Amino acid sequence: MDSETEHKLRDLRLELAEICLDARIDKISALSNAASGDALAAMYNSGLRHLPMSKSDQAVAERCHRMLTVEYDPVRKACAYLALSLFMYSYRIERSFELIDVPTEIAATMVRALLGLPQFFDRDGARRQALVHLTKSMEEIHKAARVIDEPDFRSAVLNGFLDGFILTPVYGEDVSLKEISVMRADLIQRYLETSGLARTKMPNWPDRMPEQLRIGILSPGSHSEMAAIRGHLFGLSKERFNITAFVPDAAADSVSRGVDDLADALIALPVDDIAQSADMIVQEDLDVLIGAANLTNVCTFPWTLLMAQRLARLQVTMHASPMTTGFDTVDLFINGALNEPEGAENDYTEELILVEGSSNHYHFIDGQIEPQALTRSDLGIPESGKLFVSGTNAFKIGPDLINAWTDILGAVPDSHLVLYPFNPNWSAHYPQRKSFIRFIQERFKAAGIDVARLHLLDAQPSRAPIYGLLKLADIYLDSFPYSGAVSIIDPLKCGCPPVVLAGETARCRQSAALLREIELDVMVTESRDDYVAVAVRLSGDDSLRDEIAQAVEEMADRAGLGQSDFMGREVGELLWQAFESRLPSPL
Repeated sequence: MDSETEHKLRDLRLELAEICLDARIDKISALSNAASGDALAAMYNSGLRHLPMSKSDQAVAERCHRMLTVEYDPVRKACAYLALSLFMYSYRIERSFELIDVPTEIAATMVRALLGLPQFFDRDGARRQALVHLTKSMEEIHKAARVIDEPDFRSAVLNGFLDGFILTPVYGEDVSLKEISVMRADLIQRYLETSGLARTKMPNWPDRMPEQLRIGILSPGSHSEMAAIRGHLFGLSKERFNITAFVPDAAADSVSRGVDDLADALIALPVDDIAQSADMIVQEDLDVLIGAANLTNVCTFPWTLLMAQRLARLQVTMHASPMTTGFDTVDLFINGALNEPEGAENDYTEELILVEGSSNHYHFIDGQIEPQALTRSDLGIPESGKLFVSGTNAFKIGPDLINAWTDILGAVPDSHLVLYPFNPNWSAHYPQRKSFIRFIQERFKAAGIDVARLHLLDAQPSRAPIYGLLKLADIYLDSFPYSGAVSIIDPLKCGCPPVVLAGETARCRQSAALLREIELDVMVTESRDDYVAVAVRLSGDDSLRDEIAQAVEEMADRAGLGQSDFMGREVGELLWQAFESRLPSPL
C-alpha cells in the first residue's frame, strides 16, 4: 500500500478501536454486518498488523491491555480484545474471557478475530504458538456450537467460523493436524445442517459390480491442482470408467480447458447455490465423486461444502489436499507410499490407500515449456558468484527457513539468492507483500548478509521466465518444513540440482518422495544442518554439481515429469477395488 493509503487506514483503525473500547455493541455489530462488508475483517486483512505501531497506536494498545487485565465485565473485556486484535494477531494476545461470555450480536466478529492468522510469521516459534492458539480456539468454538442451546448464538458462531477459518499459515508445522481437521469438519457439517443444506442419505448401492463406474470430478481451478488431477487420472480405462467433470459456472470456460480431454462430459455448477449444485451432482447417480482441489483450507470453498455431504456412493480425495479432510463423508484418501511415513493411517479419518512410489505426478495443460532467454544482467545479478533459487511460496517461508538460507549464503561468498514467492496458484492477492519483503531483508541484515544479494521476482505470466531463471541457477533450494510439490518439477526439468529436506508428515515429504522415486535420493537431506551442508558443498564443487545437474535432467526426462508420468491405471485399480470391497454382501 502507498503512504497515503496507509495513513488513512491507520486513522480508521484508531476510530474502530475507540468504538470497541467504548463497548458500543450495537455499533460494532453494525460495522461487522454492513452491506459493504465487515469493517473489522477488512482491517484485519489490510496488512497493517505487520507494520510497526505508531505512538498513537501504542497508546491505544496499552489501554486495551489494561482493560483486559483489570476490567471485571467480560463483555467489556471482549470488546477490548477486538480493539487490540486490530493491532496484533490474536495468537499473541492473552484472553481472560470465554466465547460464551460474548454477546450474540458480536459473536461472529469475535470468532473471526480468534481465528485470524498472518500470511507469514516473522518471529521464531511463532507458527507453533499460532497452532497452539488455533487448536484451543477451535476447541472452544466447537464446544460452543455443540453445547450452547441458543440458535441465534450458534448461528453467529458457525457463520463466523465459516468466514474466518484458514489453515494455510500453519500447514508448515510438521505435526499431525487431524484434531483440527475433525473439529473443522464437524463445524462445517453443523453449519450445513442448521442452514438446511445437508445431505446425508447414502445412495443405493448395486447388488453387484457394474461393468463401468461413473466418476465425478469436482474440478480444480488452479494451475497446480489441475496438473495434479490430470496426472492422477490420465490413463484410466475408458471401458471401466466414465468421467463427468463438474466445473464452477462463473469460470466454466477456463476450468473446462483443463479437463475437456480427460472427461466424457462437462457440467457447470451454480456454485453460489450449494443446494442446487448438490442436487445436480446427485442426479448424475455417481459411483465415485473425487474432490480434486484442496478441501482442507478455507471452509466456504464450494467443493469443500459439497464434499461435506453424501452425494455419491464412494467419495475420494487425494494429492491436492495436503492432509485429512476430517469428513465422515469422504471415504478414501489416495496418496503415494513414499509420501507417507510409517503409521500414517492414524493421521486420516479416511481410509488411506497408497499407490507405489510417490503421488507427485502431474500433467500440465500448457505442454512443453521453452525457457525464456535470460541473462544475469536482466535480473540485476552480478555475473560472478553462485546463484541459488527458490520458488517457495510466501506462505511457506518462515524464520527457520530463512535462517538456513542465510547460513548458506554466509558460507558461500558472493553468492546470490533469487526468490519468486508470489505464486498466483496459492493466492491472487498478497496484501502483506511489502511487509513480507521487509521481514526477509531484516533477517538478512541480522545475519550479516548484504540484502543486495537477495532478489525477489513478482508473479510471472507463465513458466517460461521461471525456466529461463532456473537455467541460469546453480542450485535450487526447496522449502521446509512444508516442502514443495508441483514447484519442484520446474528445477528438475531444467537440470537445476535441488536440495530438499524430508519431513515427517505427508505435506512435508512431497519433494523428497518425488526425488526418491526418480532415484535422486542423494539430494534428499534428513536434517536442517545437512540441508545447509549439502547446499554449501555442492556450490563449492563445480564438477560434482555439473554431474548431478546432468543426472537431474536425465532422470526428469526419463520419468516424463509433467508430461507423460500418468498414474491413472494405478489409481483406477485402487478405485475399482475399493468400490468392489464396499458392495453389499450377498444374503
